Amino acid sequence: MKNALLLFITILSFQFVNAQQREIDSLEQILSKIEVDSLKRQKSVEFINFYRHRDSEVHLYVLTKLLNKSIEDGNESLQSKWIKEKALYHRIQGNIDSSLVFSKKALEIGEKLQNFELIIDAKTSLSSAYQSKGDYTKAIELSLEMLKDHEDQGKEDEKNYLITKYNLSGAYYAIEEYRKSLDLVESLYNNPKVKEDDEFLSEVCLQIAAVKYQLDETDDAITYAKHAESIEKRPYLKAMIYSVLGSLYNEKGDHEKTNEYLKKSLPVFEDMGDQTRIIATMQNIGNNSMFLGEYDLAVQQLKEVEIMLSKEKHPNLANLEVNFRVLSEVYEKKLDYKNALYYSNKETIVRDSVLGIEKKKAISDIEIKYDTEKTRREKETAEQQVVITKLESQKNKNLFIGSITIAGLLLLASVFYFSRLKAEKNAELVTIELRETQKRLAIEKQYKDSELKALKAQMNPHFIFNALNSIQDYIVLNQKNLASDYLGKFADLIRNYLHFSDTGFISIPDEVHNLNLYLELEKLRFEEQLEYTFEVTDAANSEMMKIPTMLIQPYIENALKHGLLHKKDNRKLSVSISKFSNKIVECVIEDNGIGREKSKEINQKRESQHKSFALKATTERLDLLNYGRDKKIGVEFIDLKENDIATGTKVMLKIPILKK
Repeated sequence: MKNALLLFITILSFQFVNAQQREIDSLEQILSKIEVDSLKRQKSVEFINFYRHRDSEVHLYVLTKLLNKSIEDGNESLQSKWIKEKALYHRIQGNIDSSLVFSKKALEIGEKLQNFELIIDAKTSLSSAYQSKGDYTKAIELSLEMLKDHEDQGKEDEKNYLITKYNLSGAYYAIEEYRKSLDLVESLYNNPKVKEDDEFLSEVCLQIAAVKYQLDETDDAITYAKHAESIEKRPYLKAMIYSVLGSLYNEKGDHEKTNEYLKKSLPVFEDMGDQTRIIATMQNIGNNSMFLGEYDLAVQQLKEVEIMLSKEKHPNLANLEVNFRVLSEVYEKKLDYKNALYYSNKETIVRDSVLGIEKKKAISDIEIKYDTEKTRREKETAEQQVVITKLESQKNKNLFIGSITIAGLLLLASVFYFSRLKAEKNAELVTIELRETQKRLAIEKQYKDSELKALKAQMNPHFIFNALNSIQDYIVLNQKNLASDYLGKFADLIRNYLHFSDTGFISIPDEVHNLNLYLELEKLRFEEQLEYTFEVTDAANSEMMKIPTMLIQPYIENALKHGLLHKKDNRKLSVSISKFSNKIVECVIEDNGIGREKSKEINQKRESQHKSFALKATTERLDLLNYGRDKKIGVEFIDLKENDIATGTKVMLKIPILKK
């Protein structure tokens, strides 16, 4: 049976080779009937464009013939063009090092001939190769250099300039600078020349859809993707649009449509031999399987992608990061926390290599260099204009000097006087602006310091020590499952705190999830003698409603440490979240502890008085968050009593909903 299968594969391979040879023979017959060299070259170029993403072998065959012909004729301009096309061929095949070599070779010829178009084409190819390799710093540097070259020659309206902006948008997208990416492609979408070119407009719409997806503007993203689908005719780009629509419908939760679009795109990429897109699409299919609850199938699909990526010499870092992240999520849903943590760590390593501080600093330095150079050119132009204006003024003055000497002197004195007044006024305005800027920077610094204090308070050493101590107890008692479960929750809580401390805002469901994790860990500290409940109304339980991050937890921590810790039993805590109005969320934290007065007495009896650092840091942060806002965050403490005996404490938070 095995031999029969091997024979079947051999026959298929032979048929495939014969089919390619027949295609090449057919092309040769067509070209042999054309006697004029220019027409023959024109027809060959048509073949190049047609087979570029359809049949790599036929594409390479025609390309090699054109390159050899240009070398034979000594036409260096055409040599540069076909060498650049060969760089594209290797990039499509995933041979990035070869693509870089041929791109640089094309650039050398362009610079030797001092041909602006050839130089720009070669630099565009080189930038794309760096981007495919994951070296976004060099890709962005080259793109900014090309924009400067166009601006120096006043060629901002040429298509190459527009293509460079499009490629730069893609590089910014890869390093998650989504706003910069969106600004560039939106300017292209509104450009009249792009509007006239359906193919270019389709690619711009597709890029806008991808960026808006990352910015959680899913409905807008679908609108742009549908626009691209309606005007795109090329099979390869059509498949790209299907892939993006699959991701968008996945975000909307419509996993059936997601499957439909992804399965329409995969065969096209396989026919084209585009390994990068094949991998990305298979990753999306695996991710969708996870959402459909088919976890074993998702792991199988993602493991296949992992093997494909491991075989590449320069795997796409973005693909690696996504694959590791989704594998971590699938294993977490399968409750396999060991593998979940393993792939989460691998994702972090790849992410740091792409978005590391040094790379961002290098990119920032390149942008500053570009902006500085642009400002210098504008300044030189302005100075030249001033010189020209002065010369013209001097010429006119000489013509009328005899008749208007006195008038000129009076005018000069007036200009000097008003210029001085204007200069003094400008200096005064600059001083005022400087003071306001210093004041604003001071407030921003206080705000950041307060956020760091709040994070430090939440991640205090006592809590971490207690959590790790509990895990150690489980391990000593040989309760491995409990230890693994507890460690998973602890790792999840730490990861969430670090993630959301950077974003500055969080949704209500995510906040409730983090508070649940925190209380599950604290419950062990209370030896399971703690009952807590969450009540979230349907109106408030929405991903679209955002509140400041790290705001509610310190008040819960305060209730545990100062109210419930001093009780021996019957410890109860309730947290309720509701939508107070269209712009306000109300959070009520209630405990049946010993009350604030009794807690204060206990603290005063200690040798070293306890200070609620978390609550103090949060209070400072509230003052900064409320600075300059019409809708302020309100906090109210209520002492619960029955017959003048303290029965607990209630904290009421009124939090304005953030618009993100």
